[in-house]
Amino acid sequence: MKKMLAVISVLLAVYISFVTFDCIRLKTAPTGTKPVITVNETEKENRVKYMGLGYSVNYYTDSIPDENGNETKNIYGAEFMLFDRVLIWGWVE
Repeated sequence: MKKMLAVISVLLAVYISFVTFDCIRLKTAPTGTKPVITVNETEKENRVKYMGLGYSVNYYTDSIPDENGNETKNIYGAEFMLFDRVLIWGWVE
């Protein structure tokens, strides 16, 4: 029983360390950076969502036409969600 509890505790500590590392990395990285392990990627009209292991990163985008008439995507906001329910950090311009 003690060995099983120790294994679960170590796995939990490793997972928390991984999520903390990726949370800090994504907050300080250039806008639009993917998680270290990307499970799923969803792109909708105004949002790009990357799913990690138990967390997600949402980038909010809009299209801006340039001088040639081509549309470029501009990221104006991001949020880091734990289990798609708890907001850890976010920003909007």
